[in-house]
Amino acid sequence: MGKPKVVYQKNKKSGVIYAYENRCYWDPEKKQSRANRKLLGKVDSLTGKIVPTRGRKAKKETIEQTAGKPICPFDTEQIIDKVLIFLRLFICETLAKRVMGIVLIAAGLPDNRVIELSRLCDKSVGTLKTRLNNEELDSMFQVAGGGGRKRKLADFEGAIVEEINNGAFHSHQQIADMIHEKYGIKVSQPVISRLLKKTASGG
Repeated sequence: MGKPKVVYQKNKKSGVIYAYENRCYWDPEKKQSRANRKLLGKVDSLTGKIVPTRGRKAKKETIEQTAGKPICPFDTEQIIDKVLIFLRLFICETLAKRVMGIVLIAAGLPDNRVIELSRLCDKSVGTLKTRLNNEELDSMFQVAGGGGRKRKLADFEGAIVEEINNGAFHSHQQIADMIHEKYGIKVSQPVISRLLKKTASGG
């Protein structure tokens, strides 16, 4: 009988992957190679490890214990995808991935699974682990530049405020027209109001 090999088979209905010990042997009667399979267990979708299955009695007890409890219809990756989509409604994508990475690292997952599930690169995961070990948790929820886009007027704001101070503008629209004409940038009324607060007159 040949050396045993581990083979995997996915249940199309449930999505669960099972691992089997496969042993090949020669059948002298049928004069052909045959195989014996022994179920080793299920493959954990988070860790990738084989979790041994239990006997029928244990399975029956488990069914009785969980009777009436809701069963999650999603696999692990679907859940994480949905959580990431939800997080991106409130924070930038970089921070959403980082938060997910922190949770997965704290849960004890191996690096390769953290990378796969959080969509972070290996370098980012390594940095997160280092900062977690150094207890730098608070700083890990910050993104350089606030995680948003650079303000349109960031490079010209000082000059524009000076222009408003030195000019004779009587309305927000006049200021908006000046900014568009001189700097090629269209600005909204709230932006004009913010600029006026920075002027010597206070608007």
